[in-house]
Amino acid sequence: MTRTAAFHPEEAATSAAALHPLRDFAEKLGRELRLEDIRSGAWHARLVTAYVRHHEARQAATAAGARALRPSETDAIIRRACRDAALVGASAAGISTSATVFTMDTGLLGALVAVPVAGAAMGLDTMLRSLIQARMTCDVAAAFGVRIDPDDPWDFLHLHALTFGAARGGDAHGAELVNRMLTADTEEAERRLGNRLMGEGVLRNILPFVGVATSSVTSWRYTRRFGNAAVEYARYRRALDDAFSAVRSQDARCLELLIEGAWFLFNADGALRAEESVMLVHLLRSIPSVARTRVLERLVEDDNAWVERLHEVAEPARDAFMHALEVMAAVDMSTSSAEWQLLRQAASALGRPLRREHVQALVKQFRSHGIVPRVSEAGDRMRGERMHEPQDAGLRADAQVVPGAI
Repeated sequence: MTRTAAFHPEEAATSAAALHPLRDFAEKLGRELRLEDIRSGAWHARLVTAYVRHHEARQAATAAGARALRPSETDAIIRRACRDAALVGASAAGISTSATVFTMDTGLLGALVAVPVAGAAMGLDTMLRSLIQARMTCDVAAAFGVRIDPDDPWDFLHLHALTFGAARGGDAHGAELVNRMLTADTEEAERRLGNRLMGEGVLRNILPFVGVATSSVTSWRYTRRFGNAAVEYARYRRALDDAFSAVRSQDARCLELLIEGAWFLFNADGALRAEESVMLVHLLRSIPSVARTRVLERLVEDDNAWVERLHEVAEPARDAFMHALEVMAAVDMSTSSAEWQLLRQAASALGRPLRREHVQALVKQFRSHGIVPRVSEAGDRMRGERMHEPQDAGLRADAQVVPGAI
């Protein structure tokens, strides 16, 4: 995926012609976005969907000549978004402060002009910040090779909602949260998020003078928090999409068991994080509704039943299945004792060795590069390791095999 150059006019390499797509996007959004959308809260979903479409169109138009982003550049992407959001926040608060001073000097007649101007500045601040964050998220996803569906940017919107909710105090966790995200009215959730974001924007800018600093700092901090969550989710999405694709190519029937494995591994460290919750729902949305219902009923605290059912995994799919579990344990860039215990039980049930060095190598790969290469030869590598395993090694729980280079 490529850089969206239209949103970086400060770079010397950006020509005036490169700004035309941005102008076209702004004009199109202005025609599509209605006053009713702002009142109902639907403005945020409309803005995000429009920008994702714009981003994908720009990628298709510039793919031949633009340089692809890399995961190592995500911190710079987030810093730029934080700077832009802080600047917009400070500007909006400055306008609000100026309107307050103007009202104090001119009285009621001045308020008739100043209050609408201040309100428009607050609303524009929230919308511009959302647009900056949409650009940031699309660039982060592109750096990891993850595509956001312009017709269904569900993951982006719900990651935003969970991140915003984390700052305000969530009221659901674990299986309850996953189930609620799957069954909730999506349009209603989008409108609720838009209204909350608009209300938060008013609170940031309503205090004169003080708001110039607080609005800027709050915009910076929230954009940084959301950017970090976007990076985490993009890393999870790229890693698990690759791992699940390898399992699906061998035997799609065991995907339900693999999603349950993701649930138990993600919960091994404690409460689900925002990116883990969205990733679980993304996986559940990819399977038929009947299978989804079955999996939801099994999202419990006891993993013994899941381990026992791993014997159902067909032999040709077990190598890819075990590798997918290893990726899920390593993707958060740390491996707890609870995760090791679960991996040990799964390896024993699948008749595979517990490859500590391989998991640790995956952790290092995620830390240094953010992604691991697509494992098209994972099955061959694991079969080779079993062939060279000593005959008396059996399936000891502490068996370790040193893998080849990743």
